[in-house]
Amino acid sequence: MTGPASIETNVRLASMRQIHAALDHHSRQDYECAITLAAAAEGMLPATDGPHFHQKVKEFAASLPDDTEGAKNPNDVITWLKHGTYKGKKCETATIDHSEGMVVIWRAISKYFAVYDEVSPQMRSWANAIRDELVAEKAAKAGN
Repeated sequence: MTGPASIETNVRLASMRQIHAALDHHSRQDYECAITLAAAAEGMLPATDGPHFHQKVKEFAASLPDDTEGAKNPNDVITWLKHGTYKGKKCETATIDHSEGMVVIWRAISKYFAVYDEVSPQMRSWANAIRDELVAEKAAKAGN
């Protein structure tokens, strides 16, 4: 199938498409692709003073003790996926939990909302499904 030789796009459309692709990849457990696309979407959006989830992630990471094992910096997994490094050193393998993908996708969606004051139906649907999943997990743990 042959597409157009080029397309006109903009930050809003490109970041939305990246987030949508991240949602699709996350549902297939392609966490590397989901995280990379969501991080790209978040990164291309303009800076904003509006509240978004990355601020909370940075605050949480800063509160962790220095001797915390594994990735501590909010961008450790993103950096490994882009450069193959962890704490400045080449690293051949990594373990990526599915929650890491959820966090990076939510960072992108919440920044998109902070910038544009709306989200797409796909973003809203994903956020609702994840909320329901987390509520169910919490209820299951409370029942044990």
